[in-house]
Amino acid sequence: MRNVFVLSLLAVIALAADKKAADKKIGPAEASGDDFAFTATALMDRAEIQQALGADLGDGFVVLRLKATPKTDKPLRISPDDFTLLSRKDGERCPALSASQIAGRGSITVKAAKDQPNSWGTPVANGPIWSGIGTQVKRQPPPSAKEDSKTKDDSAPAAATGPDQSDLLTALKTKSIPDEEIKQPVEGLLYFRMDGKNKLKDLTVLYKGDGGRLVADFK
Repeated sequence: MRNVFVLSLLAVIALAADKKAADKKIGPAEASGDDFAFTATALMDRAEIQQALGADLGDGFVVLRLKATPKTDKPLRISPDDFTLLSRKDGERCPALSASQIAGRGSITVKAAKDQPNSWGTPVANGPIWSGIGTQVKRQPPPSAKEDSKTKDDSAPAAATGPDQSDLLTALKTKSIPDEEIKQPVEGLLYFRMDGKNKLKDLTVLYKGDGGRLVADFK
């Protein structure tokens, strides 16, 4: 009985190793047009991302190591906003995130909400909605008259940036693909937040910018 258990365990380990090896064989995503070309290598393991970034980004992120190449003598504008990561598994589309959206003040936003019925037809009370990258949306109650009378100088900032977040923000900005006009090939990182559990073979990189429109699958 013990031998059967050992053999079953070895078979499971071998299968997992084969799947991991298969993912490693998947090459970079590449696309080329008349004016622009890019090559993207995906980092999906947290430890692998930390090694490339020099800081711990946390769970739930996919990072692309991107090489962008203009193909004419004319300067070409490139930006993280040009890139979207698509899951062919469930259709999820994730635009590239800026450093400040992940670790800066832009990581938390406040939006005013009006009385509207929710998905169940129940009215929702007024009050701001706090949301952010990796932050569960939570509706706050309307401010009291006392709170409403506070001046802007007395109000708390939307997001605090401690030492850890500051270090992460610096690393994200330093390693990010530049947001500028380029004449020569450049390299950098793109950051995406994906909710679903995707494998590398499920992902597609979409580009829409001054260099046209390009699509590149990981395969």
